[in-house]
Amino acid sequence: MTRASSLLAISAVLALVSAPSAQAQPGTTYMPGSPQLAHQNPGPRDTTITVTVTPLAPGVYAAKVNYVWTGWVELPEGLLLVDSGLDSRTAQVLADSIRARSGTKPFKYVVNTHAHGDHTGGNAYFAAKGATVMAQTHAAAEIDAEAKKAAERDTTGALKAALKPTVAIDKRKVLGPTTRTVELIYLGKNAHTDGDLIVYLPKQKILFAGDLVSNRAVPWLLDPHFDRLGWIASIDSLRSKRFSTVTTMIPGHGVIEKPILEINYTWHYLHDAWDRAAKIANDGTSLGAFKDWGYLGPYEDSEFYAEVHFMNMRRLYNEVKGIKTPGRPGTRAYKN
Repeated sequence: MTRASSLLAISAVLALVSAPSAQAQPGTTYMPGSPQLAHQNPGPRDTTITVTVTPLAPGVYAAKVNYVWTGWVELPEGLLLVDSGLDSRTAQVLADSIRARSGTKPFKYVVNTHAHGDHTGGNAYFAAKGATVMAQTHAAAEIDAEAKKAAERDTTGALKAALKPTVAIDKRKVLGPTTRTVELIYLGKNAHTDGDLIVYLPKQKILFAGDLVSNRAVPWLLDPHFDRLGWIASIDSLRSKRFSTVTTMIPGHGVIEKPILEINYTWHYLHDAWDRAAKIANDGTSLGAFKDWGYLGPYEDSEFYAEVHFMNMRRLYNEVKGIKTPGRPGTRAYKN
């Protein structure tokens, strides 16, 4: 499918490089350089917002907000948004991009593909516009807990006023008319998280994979509920006959290409990183030397390699050794 991508020059010069450094939130662990965690780094952070919109089919769009893929579908009752971006500020810029293409249709649904903050940070903005937030059952509980914490910290009361329970989807939910059916599907296993949803439009042969698929971007293996074998099984499901007609797959991060290339990238990374960690752990090399042994050349040009890959390798090494690790809960996405 031809994709006439257009870069929306909302360079949202709300504060180009003059914003203060991110402040730590109570109860959250932060690691400098991670795209899934807020920075405590001193000094300016580039706060430019860019939105790249890609029309996929009539009434169906993908939108990359900085480094996170989102999208939306026009339904008779309103707009269905797939993920909401990093925060309310980026959500507002995304909403402006949507309005420029889909007019004044109301925001009806926000479907979160999982509970990570870089995909759910704009929920409150769209909920205040009347949207109903939906997520897989496990993710819904986490999203609601984080939304409640945010509402308690908000001195304006606006977040508390917009606070509504997330609609929990156990296995599958279908929305939209027969001409533009949208299927929200849980593939049944802990994978990237314990609540990954895909958004599938069978008539249009389009699939939003969330972070189950990254392409030319190192996947995040640090969620507390990450399960490597469940993730591989989920990817194998995406290769099954059920989804064999998909012609366009939107990853959570990285680049849109042919679906098989996107799937293969994630599948190979999960195998290659594990094989490397297993060899080193079984050879008796110490975890402390991971910066030396953790190098994985074929992926070093991928987005987030420097920020995330070596943390992934530490966790995999520990798993090989039978050491249970808690992952990194309470994540929030910023990237310098």
